[in-house]
Amino acid sequence: MSNIESFRPRSGYLLAFTAYFAISAFAYVNILDYGFRGGLPSLAWGLWLCALLYLIFIHPKVIFSDEGLVIVNPLKTITIGWHEISEIDARFTMYVTHLPTGVKVHAFAAQAPGRYHSRNIHPNEIKGLRIGDSGMIRAGESPRSNSGAATAIARARHENFSKSENLIGLRFETEFNRLGVLISTAIFALALAIQLFHS
Repeated sequence: MSNIESFRPRSGYLLAFTAYFAISAFAYVNILDYGFRGGLPSLAWGLWLCALLYLIFIHPKVIFSDEGLVIVNPLKTITIGWHEISEIDARFTMYVTHLPTGVKVHAFAAQAPGRYHSRNIHPNEIKGLRIGDSGMIRAGESPRSNSGAATAIARARHENFSKSENLIGLRFETEFNRLGVLISTAIFALALAIQLFHS
C-alpha cells in the first residue's frame, strides 16, 4: 500500500478515556471500602469493561491508500481494492459496496450524526462536494461528521484510482479479530471466576 492515510475519530478516545476514568474511580472506591480482596471483583469486571470499550471506541479505524482501503471494525478487518468498489456512501456509517458480491461493508469508525445535523450546515461547508442537483445534503455526508469526512476521502481516492493506469487494487480479504475476542473472553472468564469465588 502506498500513500497511506489513517482515519480514526478523536471522539472515540474521549469517550473511552472518560469511561476508563469512571471505571477506575469505581474500582478504587470499592477497594478503599472493602479492601483489596473485597474490591477484586469490581476490579476484574472493570478490566473486562475496559477491554470491550477499547474494541468499540479505540480499535476501529479506516486506512486509505492509493490501491484501496482497510476497514478495521471491532470484530473484523476488511481489505478492499478500489477496483472492486461500486458505491461509497454514508447512512448510519460510511459504507462501501463490494462489487463482486454486492455486500455493503460499514466502517464502525465513521459513524453518521443524527438526522437533524444537516440543518446546522452552512452553505460554505458544502462547496466542492458532489451532492447532486438538489443541493441537499444528508446528515451522513456532512463534512463536520466522521462519516462525511471519511466518505469525502474515500471518494477522492476512488476517483484518483480510476484516473490512474498504473495502480493495482488491493486483494479482497476479511480477517476476524481473534486476539481481541480471545483477550476479552479470557478477562470475562477471570472476572466470573473471581466473582464466584467471592460470593
